[in-house]
Amino acid sequence: MTTRIGIDFGTANTVVARWDHARDRGEPIPLPGLDLARDGGRGVDQRVVPSRVAFAADGGRRWVGAQVTPDVADDPDVTVFQSMKSAVTGRIVDVPRRLGGGRTVTAREAATRFLSDVTASAILAVDTADLEIVATAPVESFDAYRDWLVREVGEDAGGARLRVVDEATAAAVGYSARLNPGEVFLVFDFGAGTLDTSVVKVVDPVDAAAGAAVRTVSKAGLDLGGDHIDALLAEHAAERAGIPLGDAEGYNRAFRGLLRAAEKAKVALTAAESAVIEAGPHRVEIDRGEFEALLKKKDVLGRVNRALRKTLDGAAAKGFPADEIAKVFLVGGTSLVPAVRDVLALQFPPDALHMDRPLEAVAAGAAGIAGGYELSDHIQHDYAIRHVDRDTGAYEFETIVEAGTEYPTPEPVKQLTIKAIRDGQRKLGIAVYELAHASYRDASADLEIVFDANGGARTVAVTAQRRQERSRLWLNEDSPTFLEADPPAEAGVDRFRLDFRVDAQKRLTVSAYDLLRNTLVLDQQPVVRLS
Repeated sequence: MTTRIGIDFGTANTVVARWDHARDRGEPIPLPGLDLARDGGRGVDQRVVPSRVAFAADGGRRWVGAQVTPDVADDPDVTVFQSMKSAVTGRIVDVPRRLGGGRTVTAREAATRFLSDVTASAILAVDTADLEIVATAPVESFDAYRDWLVREVGEDAGGARLRVVDEATAAAVGYSARLNPGEVFLVFDFGAGTLDTSVVKVVDPVDAAAGAAVRTVSKAGLDLGGDHIDALLAEHAAERAGIPLGDAEGYNRAFRGLLRAAEKAKVALTAAESAVIEAGPHRVEIDRGEFEALLKKKDVLGRVNRALRKTLDGAAAKGFPADEIAKVFLVGGTSLVPAVRDVLALQFPPDALHMDRPLEAVAAGAAGIAGGYELSDHIQHDYAIRHVDRDTGAYEFETIVEAGTEYPTPEPVKQLTIKAIRDGQRKLGIAVYELAHASYRDASADLEIVFDANGGARTVAVTAQRRQERSRLWLNEDSPTFLEADPPAEAGVDRFRLDFRVDAQKRLTVSAYDLLRNTLVLDQQPVVRLS
C-alpha cells in the first residue's frame, strides 16, 4: 500500500503528517530528536520541528530542528539560521553568511538543507518502498516555491513521488472542510514572523493551475508575529524587574535570557491564567489580563484588527462580503493567543471559526490530499488508460476521468472494451496515468543538454513523445491491475468490458466483465487513488 505524507515548511515550525487510513485523517509523524510537542489549544498536543538549522564553523556538523538547543545557539563557532522561509519566497535580501574556512551559506541554501534533512528523516520513519509526498507552497508565490521544492528539495527525496499544493487548500482540508467552486473562505495565518490574512476563492478544477485549487480574492499582511510579541513581553519583564538601562552589556545579556523565557510564557498563557518569565536572578509573574493589556497598549490587537478589516473590505469590494465567507481557518502558533481569537470572534459566528489544529492543519491537510481528500468534491486532473496500437506498437492514451468530475459517481464515468495484442495472451493489464502532473512544467524546449561520464556535454532534440512522457505520471506502476484471460485471449478480439467509477474515497474503481465467459471478474475493484 502506498504511504502518503504531507510536509508543511513554516517560518517557525515545520510539521510532517502521515495519512492514517484507520482514523481517516492526517496525523503527525514523530521524528525523535528533531521534533517536540506543543500545546495546540483545546488540549491537543501537536508535534512540530522548529524551523532552525545550525552549521559548525569547521563544516563537520549540522544541527536540525530541536537539536538547535540554547547551548548550540550560544556557541560562537556555530551559525544558526531561522525564519528561512522568507528567503525562499523572496521577501528578504538573502546575504550569504560566513561559516569558516572560506565557506558561505545563504538562507535559501540553509532552507534547502533543513527541509531535505527533515524529509529524509520522515522517509526513514515511515520506512516504505512506495511513498508519495505532498508539500505545501504559499498561494501568492506558488510557482516559484513549487519549483524550489521540486528541483532543490525533491532531489533528496529518493524514489518518492512529490506533489505540491497550496497552503490555503491544505489548511482547509486539514480542518476537514468541504467547499464548492465559487465559495470563499478566510485563512488567518499568524506565525512567528508575519500575519497574513487571505480571503480565497475555490476555483473550478478545469481553471486551476496544477496543485493550486484556490485564487486569492483579497489579502493583507503585517510584519508582525510571535517573535514581536515575545520581544514586547521581554521588555515588559525587564522593566518590572528593574534591570538598569545604563549597563548596556548587562542589560543585553539579561534581555536575551528574558526573551527565551517570554516565548515560553506566551505559549503557557494560551491555556493558563498566569505564567512566569524567569532568567537568571530575574523572575516576573504575569497573568492573562496583564498580557492582554500589554497587547492593547502596544497596538498589537489594533494592528491585527485593521489587517483583518482591510482584507474583508477588499473582498467585499470584489463581491464577497464577510457574511458570504463560509469558513475561517486559523493557522500558526500566534493564532492560539486568546486575545487574537477574540478579534476574530467579533467578526464571525462561532461555528465559522476552526481553531483546534493551527500548528498541524496545513501538514495534516497535505497528507489528506495525498490520501484522496480535496477541498471540493471534484477531480483535479485528467486521468487516462494506456493501451498499445497493434499496428505501430506505440502507446496510446484514452481519457477515462476528466478534471472537474464530481465524485462519487454512482454510474460509470467511462465504459470501454479491451483486447489482446497477441494470440494466447493470458494477462491484460490496466495502466492508469495522471495527465499534467503537479510537478510538471512544459517549457516547450526543442533541445536539452546531456552530460557524459567524462564531463563532456552535447545537445539532443526533445521529441514530442518525450514531452508527452514528461507530462504523465504512471500511477499504478508498482501495483498494476491485471485481468486473467482463461481461456487465453485472441488478438484483436474484444475480451473484457470495463466500467470505471470514482468512489467516495476518491479511488478509481473498475468492474470487469469477461465477454467470452459472460462472467463478472472484478466488481468495483479499487485501482488507484486520484487527486
